[in-house]
Amino acid sequence: TLASGIEQVDRKLLEVGELFELDAGSQILRIILPAALPSWITALRSGLSLGWMFVVAAELMGASKGLGFLMYDAQQTSRADVIIASIVLFAILGKVSDGLLALGGAHLLRYQKAG
Repeated sequence: TLASGIEQVDRKLLEVGELFELDAGSQILRIILPAALPSWITALRSGLSLGWMFVVAAELMGASKGLGFLMYDAQQTSRADVIIASIVLFAILGKVSDGLLALGGAHLLRYQKAG
């Protein structure tokens, strides 16, 4: 999470900020947030996977539209092909959304590879 990422910021970095007489706002923007960003992106990706699981569960339980409903309806009508296609589509959507978040995270963290 962001809080644990902030807690794990190297104290030496904060000391350098104090040495350069950065005010609290500048320390947050220039030291703390960039140092905590990898943890935050990891937490976002983890939350995204949980979000997809909850979407599937919610749609299976009571939706009248969506892929979960399509899977439930296919189960009731014994359409294995529709069930498999729905599962594959959920997997593709999950992988694409995770890939986009990973790509965005790599773009935001490009400064780490500069050294």
